Amino acid sequence: MDEDPRRYRKETQLLSSESAWLQKALFALQKALDAREALSESRSETIASTLSIDGRSLSVEDFQEGIENRIKELLDEVQGRRTSFR
Repeated sequence: MDEDPRRYRKETQLLSSESAWLQKALFALQKALDAREALSESRSETIASTLSIDGRSLSVEDFQEGIENRIKELLDEVQGRRTSFR
């Protein structure tokens, strides 16, 4: 570890914070999907679960998977940093 220990700890905290916020966003996304499903059942029709990003259509499931992958990457990096710091 060539870095300043304070900076290293701060960066580790920031990575952990990003992961925590993404986990909260994932939870909120699931709640939104639950509400969409309840609406769909209420209307007896299927409501599409897609997002439009820069003119491209993306399924909510793919978006969820991307967030989950990022969370895993962050948690792995945080764990690695904490292990190497000791």
